[in-house]
Amino acid sequence: MKVYILLLFLFSGISVSLAQPFVPVSSGLPPIGRSAVAFADFDNDHDLDLIMVGLDDNTQPLGKIFLNIQGIFTETFSGISGLYNCALALADYDLDGYIDVLMTGRDVNGNATRLFRNLGDGTFGLADAEFNAGGSDGDVAWGDYDNDAYPDLVISGNWDTRLYHNNGDGSFAEVAAGLTIMNTPSLDWGDCDNDGDIDLLMVGDAGSVAETFIYLNENGVFTRLETPVEGTVGGTASWGDFDNDGNLDILISGKDVSLVPVSFVYRNNGDKTYSFANAGLIGTALGPADWIDYDNDGDLDIMLAGENAGCGNASTRIYNNNGVGGFDEFLAGLPFVERASSAWGDFDNDGDYDLLLTGLSGNAVSILYRNDLQTGAFQQNTLPGVPGDLYSYVSGDYAVISWSRVNDLQSPQMAIGYNVMVGTESGGIDVLSPQADFETGVRYTAGPGNTGSNDFMVFRSLEPGDYFFRIQAIDQTFEGSQFSEEGIFTVLSTDLNSVKTPFTRIFTEGTLLRVVNAGAEDSDISIVSVTGSIVWSGKITQNDFSLSLDNIRPGVYLVSLLKEGKQVTEKIIR
Repeated sequence: MKVYILLLFLFSGISVSLAQPFVPVSSGLPPIGRSAVAFADFDNDHDLDLIMVGLDDNTQPLGKIFLNIQGIFTETFSGISGLYNCALALADYDLDGYIDVLMTGRDVNGNATRLFRNLGDGTFGLADAEFNAGGSDGDVAWGDYDNDAYPDLVISGNWDTRLYHNNGDGSFAEVAAGLTIMNTPSLDWGDCDNDGDIDLLMVGDAGSVAETFIYLNENGVFTRLETPVEGTVGGTASWGDFDNDGNLDILISGKDVSLVPVSFVYRNNGDKTYSFANAGLIGTALGPADWIDYDNDGDLDIMLAGENAGCGNASTRIYNNNGVGGFDEFLAGLPFVERASSAWGDFDNDGDYDLLLTGLSGNAVSILYRNDLQTGAFQQNTLPGVPGDLYSYVSGDYAVISWSRVNDLQSPQMAIGYNVMVGTESGGIDVLSPQADFETGVRYTAGPGNTGSNDFMVFRSLEPGDYFFRIQAIDQTFEGSQFSEEGIFTVLSTDLNSVKTPFTRIFTEGTLLRVVNAGAEDSDISIVSVTGSIVWSGKITQNDFSLSLDNIRPGVYLVSLLKEGKQVTEKIIR
């Protein structure tokens, strides 16, 4: 093993008491450009390791994993191979408790997409999966689009986009989802309408240079949301709740239709519409646009790195969320990089997020910065509370679990996210991996939990049996609480308990609940909140039925229709 010792390097002429907020650390990490990097705890030892993929200073493809051993990054001969102009996505796709690696990009043989399975001993094996090659400047993203608890994936680029369903046995099947084909895209999953299933944000060239597509997911069926959100190409797009209202907003960077670098924030209005937020960001392309709470004050800030307008202009800038809907530039003293990539994570376990910045600054560079911010709005982060009031609802192979929202000293209650683990035995994760240590709550990745900010989670296609679950809360610095006490629910024989037929339809139309083809016999109907409260019940005596929802407050509900001894259940959004 080759060892890289982290030596502190201070700017000359600056005392310890007046240290810069981001201090460069002599890490020995290899310089790379046209790259992708990420922090993750690959060996489950409670500190964040590194994966680095890109072109080294000899312009050769590089792929390496560095284990963090008591603050010392150690290169491990992992079996990871290198790509450039690449993208990374991390997930425990096989639910064995270890973080796996998906990448797409290019090497000397052309475009490639590779899935590496974490073998749990510091090495990775190349999975036998035939994915399309998103290729140079493509993107990949994991997300459980069908709520069966296995992470699925979308791959886009090279004028192609494909969705792959995780079969749960290590294999994947392509799904005809109708997603637009794209070149040089950016992808992100997130539940933007808070209905319990994840939606897809796609930004890139779909034939008109720069476009944004938001696909709403309704029970695994994707419909494009018409929205005035401006598109970009050669940049980044991501979900993040910057105003702490529980709705996912959008950060976009890249080049507009005139190929001028731009950076925008759009506010989610909570009704499937978005409005432009005048964030005052410098236009940036060919680099990251990151949501990150770098100062631990409970709201999301922004970092932009890459090319700016004008010949040869580039910069790396941090914008502080001022808490009243705007952003102010924070002079962090970070260098310019082009073809940049970034990773945020608390590698030294001191309670704030550090930064790895890579890219081209004349030559390839990799600079690790320790976050030493101790002034201004900076706070020592405290963990959020532990969720309680666990509740479950089961109908056939369909289940919903919910819990009470928690409080936190830094993040407002609606800004707190949640992370769920589910197994078929007590303490198990063979149904849903939390990518965290369930005994301590220490997380293995630096990012949102698997439910977003929802205080409930929906499951479909569950096999009969007992299911054990626990919940942890995730704050805006992506730190997790301890897991809750264990809850349990049981799925009985799905043939007897829930029969969905194509003849009965339950849906909303404006503020009306509609039931079409309810049947000639009297049917019992109830509307149940995700916390288990019955908000309305009655009988249907006609084939087509309508009910005004004006007296029911907005939210997600389950509508159950008991018809001829069989139950039909659908989720609705008021």
